[in-house]
Amino acid sequence: MKITILTPDLSDNSLGRSYLLAQLLEPHYEIEIVGPKTRQNIWKPVRDEYEYQSVDMRSSILDFPLHYQSISRKISGDVVYAVKPRMLSYGYGLLNSIEKDKPIILDIDDWESGFKSGDGMRKYLSYLKSIPMLVNLNSLGYMRMMEKASVWADEITVSNFFLKEKFGGTYVPHVRNTDFFNPDNYDSKKARNELGIPEDKFIVLFSGTPRPHKGVSDLVEAVQSIERDDILLLIVGVHESRYVRKLKSMSDDRVVFYSQQPFTQLPKWIAASDLFVIPQKQTSSTRGQMPAKVFDAMSMGKPIIATEVSDLPRVLEDCGVIVSPDSPGELANKIEDLANDPNERDELGSKARVQCVRNYSYQRFSPKLAALVEEVADH
Repeated sequence: MKITILTPDLSDNSLGRSYLLAQLLEPHYEIEIVGPKTRQNIWKPVRDEYEYQSVDMRSSILDFPLHYQSISRKISGDVVYAVKPRMLSYGYGLLNSIEKDKPIILDIDDWESGFKSGDGMRKYLSYLKSIPMLVNLNSLGYMRMMEKASVWADEITVSNFFLKEKFGGTYVPHVRNTDFFNPDNYDSKKARNELGIPEDKFIVLFSGTPRPHKGVSDLVEAVQSIERDDILLLIVGVHESRYVRKLKSMSDDRVVFYSQQPFTQLPKWIAASDLFVIPQKQTSSTRGQMPAKVFDAMSMGKPIIATEVSDLPRVLEDCGVIVSPDSPGELANKIEDLANDPNERDELGSKARVQCVRNYSYQRFSPKLAALVEEVADH
């Protein structure tokens, strides 16, 4: 049996979830990843991992009907697995499902409309802004429409418990290949030498695309408030944006920025670090979002500090440190505490690794997801 994973944009980070689902299903089925490409290149971290079936187009309502046949011709799977409730994935998938009488599964890994609308006054401004923005298929109106259309899917998978409560479906977190993300495969000192990271520094790592809701500014503030010069913060995954420029302007030489890295290099960066921090803010953008990076660090056996947002406290119970969101002072205290306590770091890291292997690994979820696909295909 062949599965088509339909992605809303092969040139952005939505491809990360598609890549994960492909990895989980690949041991059981033939896989193809299909989708629009709204920018020049495939998303860098997994650019070379598959032969992606792309269609160059804009995220415009004007392009939607023009490119449907091009997308549809590339969908050759027996089951369509649409990633995100967006017009360019689930919208195309529903049309294809009706036309070709194929079952469709919808994966929801973020609360798309919550992410787009925001909180308070921003929420109402988003509604007003969405009216003239209806030409853009990623605008709030279309996202809400696609979320309501989730009931038409034959099955739903979700990445966290907030989304499960909101949309139902089967829980499939951002699990990791714990054989690949394995600390036994990496030497910290060698990794630092290869990456040009000083051996005499205590390395705090943030990986991922810096955005305001991820709280990276709180982390920068926290590190710079600690009165010692042996702590170095690495921010890995930056791109050119207004927020990154703000981060750079508020940073001193204890903060170092690195561009996006291939997914295959991520374990080396984690191996080179002493502490992994996930400083998410508590907003409508983050309530329905579970940072995949937590499982990277858990699988690599690193101590983790994370904020009390989404499923982070549940996942890190007894194997991580939880702090309040929007609290740089509390975050700074916990960073310094762990910097001073190597035994606590080792214990937390070991527990995190065990928890990840046991509950958040490919080996655990690959057969579960395959069973779900079989059930959908048989109906």
